[in-house]
Amino acid sequence: MRKKIELGTVIFFIVAAVLVACIATYMYMAHMVERTTGKSEMFEKLSRVYQVVNNRYVGEYDEDAAMDTLLSGYIEGIDRYGVYLDKSSYLDYKKGLEGKSTGIGVNVKYVASTGLLKVTRVRAGSPAKKAGLEAGDMISKIDGVDVSSMSYTDAANRLKAAVGTEIKLTLLRGESTVLATVTVQDYTEATVTNRLMVNNTAYVAISEFDTNTAADFIKIMDDYKSKGINKFIFDVRNNTGGSLTAVTEILDYILPKGTLCTTRDKNGKENSYSSEESCLDAQIVVLINGGTYSGGELFAAAIRDFEYGTLIGTLTYGKGMAQEVIPLGDESALYLSTNLYFPPNGENYDGKGVAPHVEVTMTADQEDRFYELNFDEDPQLQQAMATLNG
Repeated sequence: MRKKIELGTVIFFIVAAVLVACIATYMYMAHMVERTTGKSEMFEKLSRVYQVVNNRYVGEYDEDAAMDTLLSGYIEGIDRYGVYLDKSSYLDYKKGLEGKSTGIGVNVKYVASTGLLKVTRVRAGSPAKKAGLEAGDMISKIDGVDVSSMSYTDAANRLKAAVGTEIKLTLLRGESTVLATVTVQDYTEATVTNRLMVNNTAYVAISEFDTNTAADFIKIMDDYKSKGINKFIFDVRNNTGGSLTAVTEILDYILPKGTLCTTRDKNGKENSYSSEESCLDAQIVVLINGGTYSGGELFAAAIRDFEYGTLIGTLTYGKGMAQEVIPLGDESALYLSTNLYFPPNGENYDGKGVAPHVEVTMTADQEDRFYELNFDEDPQLQQAMATLNG
């Protein structure tokens, strides 16, 4: 027998439902008003600043440049890894992802005691590398003009001339003077470099992960495997990160079947990246340091979590966020942190870094001369060889 529901009960439930709906609507609208008011105040303040500048500022300025600066500051105030990319920066970023750069391919620093520029790094595959420049060279003259008579900015800008410009350099290398002519060019940097060491051991350095890195790495590794090399030192010290796809393709080559990493966005949506069953049958050491960054850290953490190699060096930087480039429709874009990285063990390393199994530090002088070090001066590389060869 069906039970009858009294009219009073029905009315009570209807009133209760309406009341709940009203409360929910009120709370939502209050929240939206609060958010809208905050935004309104922000835009109103910006409008006041614009009016004051427009009415009172006596100098000249470029409104587009001012807007680019405003957007840059806004993003930097929100995301410590984020960047607003104006048209020029966005173009450079897209070229960089393809491993392409423009210039001569050196990093330099000013040496106050001599007033000269010291070459701290020569990029693999760059015009400077082809011209024979080496880390540690002191640039004493640019196109016949003494560097010591220039400001640092002037000297550095002379190395950033237009494509096709020939730059004549006078270099001090130890007790020798070396003359070199370098042409400013578009070039593709080699992000994977390698050399065969003693005791059937190969050294493979990955400076960053771009669209060419995985293919270059696999080609080098296939060649070593065909020669029976079974001990590898993977050097990701000062690795600046890059493409997650490149990182996972390389890890897939090295590691057995399993989850390589997971990314999680603001809404909790996760994407997992896995490796296939085939893997590298070898002894592995990974070199890391405080300059190992983002994807370089993920690479090291995955090998650690699979228990597939030994990490040697010092604690990494601690950047466990993935960035996404979001075009804005006017040839500019946002480079914004949109995901968290989680290595196989599921522990995000942002702000924490990835610790080595064996800590080996460098002196301040060794860190300063990192790209000049040979084997006898590199304690971390020495430890890697000792670990692999007993």
